[in-house]
Amino acid sequence: MNRSALSRFVLPLRALLEQYAELIAGHRERTGALVIGCTCDCVPPEVTAAFNATALRLPSFVGGACGCDAAAAGVARGVYDLIVVPKGCASAAGLAGSGIPVHELDLPHGWGESAATQMRESVDGLLRAAGRGGIDCMDQARLRECTTRYNALRRLVRGVAGVRRVKPASLSCQDLAVIHEAAMVLPPDTVEPYLADLLDVMNREPESGEGRVPALVYQSFVGDSSLWDGIEEAGCVIVEDDSCSGRRQFEMSYSTENPRLLDEIFDAYSYRPLCPSVRPLGERVELFYRMLKSQGIELVVFVEDRCCPARKRDIGMLRDVLMRSGVDPILVTAENAADKVREYVRRCG
Repeated sequence: MNRSALSRFVLPLRALLEQYAELIAGHRERTGALVIGCTCDCVPPEVTAAFNATALRLPSFVGGACGCDAAAAGVARGVYDLIVVPKGCASAAGLAGSGIPVHELDLPHGWGESAATQMRESVDGLLRAAGRGGIDCMDQARLRECTTRYNALRRLVRGVAGVRRVKPASLSCQDLAVIHEAAMVLPPDTVEPYLADLLDVMNREPESGEGRVPALVYQSFVGDSSLWDGIEEAGCVIVEDDSCSGRRQFEMSYSTENPRLLDEIFDAYSYRPLCPSVRPLGERVELFYRMLKSQGIELVVFVEDRCCPARKRDIGMLRDVLMRSGVDPILVTAENAADKVREYVRRCG
């Protein structure tokens, strides 16, 4: 089993996840907020929070499955007031069984000014559908306050992942998955104190000095992250992922001093690689995969049997792109992943 020197500091977050429905109900009662469940990181949460609407990810930990499937199983009933799903989502069909109103968000293709304008219009439509008025009703002071809060949360998650990159023995992949899940599905003020304590302790841990291959794992929802621990035990350290419930949603922060903060948020959102269900492969390559080599990633592990149809569709072309850029791709299944990675590490010496 992958070592985890600080796993005890993650136990409180595991306990919070077991109570997530009660915690969200308490948040609604305490703040009066509308609670929006999102199938992915398709909505800037600080924008909805400025309208007293808390956008949270649907939990993937229930049954280790896609958040859409969890909702269909009844997990979301009584927890969320509205569910948001991007148009074209590969797993959205299961949401019909949740009994909760569903709003389809039209995410733009491309990036930059035009895409940011379309994103603004889509979020404006969401806010109106939620009964919160439109974007033009935005309280700029409230937006800055909410942005400060989400900046702090994302900075803590990035900090934990960054320290863990050079100190992989501090936390297992299963621990890191709990951290990501808690930060996704619970309000920021619920998890921030635990993350701050954990990061403080991690910073004081010694570096491991182990030589491992820096890798990215490609799959849909993480689910059973013991698979990732097995990949790491074979000689890698997973420093990045392209998954539906991993670390990429915590990558951005914004300048609260910017007088055009809202424009900055929508512009930054237009550059997100997003999911293969809603972002064409060519755009995902330009926005993410062409930069992997410069980020120090040497290996991409495609877990084929843990991919939705949209992710499976793109694997072949992505492998070609990676090989041309000097990054090695490996196609594995959950059953043979550790063995294939171990053989790759052995060949590379």
